[in-house]
Parts: sequence; C-alpha cells; structure tokens
Amino acid sequence: MMTTTDLKDFGFRELGIAARLLTALCKERPGFLGAGVHLMMNMHSGYVFLTDEDFNVGMMNGDALEQWHSCPECGAEGFAEDLPDDPCCQAYLEEVRA
Repeated sequence: MMTTTDLKDFGFRELGIAARLLTALCKERPGFLGAGVHLMMNMHSGYVFLTDEDFNVGMMNGDALEQWHSCPECGAEGFAEDLPDDPCCQAYLEEVRA
C-alpha cells in the first residue's frame, strides 16, 4: 500500500504536517476541495495532504494551503508556480482555474 489514511501510520513529523493542514483548512476552505475531504499520507515520500472524492489534492506551500497539480498530458507535478512553462501544463492550469 502506497498511501494511508490511518493516523497510526503517521509519525510525529507527519502528524505535525496534518495539524498544519487542518488548521489551514479551518481558517479558510479552499475552493478546489469538494466533498469527501480526508487526510492522506504517501508512505514512500512522507508527503501528507488533503484529498477529496474527485482526487483534488491540497498541500502546504509554506504557510498556505494550495492545490497540488498533476498535468494530465506530461505528468509534471507541483504547485502552480512550480509547473514547467510547457504549453500542456499552462493549458491545464488555465482549465483548472476556469
């Protein structure tokens, strides 16, 4: 299993990130997360994130809860400012923001 929602599998570091995510979620509900939001951890990378039933992902970018993107054409991943300036990634971002 690559990901888990079971908090018993989270270490102290991952629980701290989860707390930051939940605090940010309490302050302002981001528009990109819909129904069925839950915490998840990638057990290989250690990334902790929020995800919804449509597989939208929110992660902490510094002190801000932001959407984590995956370009469906080339597979590039990251926050909006981290995605390459490739036409496919930019078209994807325009579509997501619309």
